[in-house]
Amino acid sequence: MKVLHIISSMYRGGRERQLATIYKFSSNKDVVNQILIFNKKKDDYINEYGINSDDVFYLTEKQFFNRLIEIKSIITKREPDIIYTWGSFEFLFCFLLNPFIKQRVINGSIRHGKVEFNKKHISRFFLLQLSKYIVANSKAGLRANKLRRGYVLYNGIDNKFLNIPPEEKSSVKVNSILKQYTNETIFISVANLVPVKDYFTTLRALKEIKDRGHNFFYIVIGEGQMRNQLEEETEKLNLTKEVNFIGRKVNVIDYLQISDVFIHSSKGEGCSNAILEAMALSLPIIATDTGGTNEIMGNTNGELFPYQDVEELTNSIERLISDKEQLIIKGIESKSIVLKNFTVEKMIINYVSILKKLEE
Repeated sequence: MKVLHIISSMYRGGRERQLATIYKFSSNKDVVNQILIFNKKKDDYINEYGINSDDVFYLTEKQFFNRLIEIKSIITKREPDIIYTWGSFEFLFCFLLNPFIKQRVINGSIRHGKVEFNKKHISRFFLLQLSKYIVANSKAGLRANKLRRGYVLYNGIDNKFLNIPPEEKSSVKVNSILKQYTNETIFISVANLVPVKDYFTTLRALKEIKDRGHNFFYIVIGEGQMRNQLEEETEKLNLTKEVNFIGRKVNVIDYLQISDVFIHSSKGEGCSNAILEAMALSLPIIATDTGGTNEIMGNTNGELFPYQDVEELTNSIERLISDKEQLIIKGIESKSIVLKNFTVEKMIINYVSILKKLEE
């Protein structure tokens, strides 16, 4: 079976990583994956995941109509059985080409469990209503877009997050990463510094935790437009000694290994890679009960709290760190959930199953 994936870029992000993982691990499942990319960017997943350059095509045209012609030409030449589009803009081209192509086209643009009143979300919503084949990464995403049809393809976590021996985790020297560490609780978040990630709620809750007499470090991995605002808020809350904005990191695993609790405050997720990776490394999770987050975790491995509820987040944090035994038990349960439901193997089986259903 030949599948042509169409995506705007392979720069680092959730959908890009899922596609790269699908390419890497489904080649032995009688699936040939090829990728058509609109924009070439440095530091993408192409080399990291060993994607064969012969399977990658970049659009050369920039003007909309010329791109339409170029995409039609590539489809005609490559003759895929299925076209898998990873965004609304990508799907739009195939929708317009529909009278001239014979392939089934998947609209895979649903990556969040929310729909907002803005141009991007509204256009995606209407294109989804016109789509015959839909794949989302959460049930919440289908519900948010008022869809009663479609498949769910949850993310699968790479074995590099699962195959770390316990002795290696315990031998990590925290002081090599955090200076002046003296047995404080270590919180961590991995998310871009953008409004939807709601870091302000987390910072305000941590201010309360500090006022209640708890000592901690908070590691923030990610970069984005709100960094200056968040650093100003950190200073205003007198948290500069506790909070560490360290930007993007390739070695995220090293930081997850030394942490005690993963915090994820977000307006709406689909299936969060960041949460699943933290779970794979046996971290208990505190996250907003929005979007598809409750599809991948629950109170057995952490705490869910209402969006922007500083008081409830504060209480969730305090409950967890005040019971070291429960902290360990919930961390073990986190990894158990990933091993049961969110491995790469599970994702690939689901991916191939969806493709076969579309061929019927």
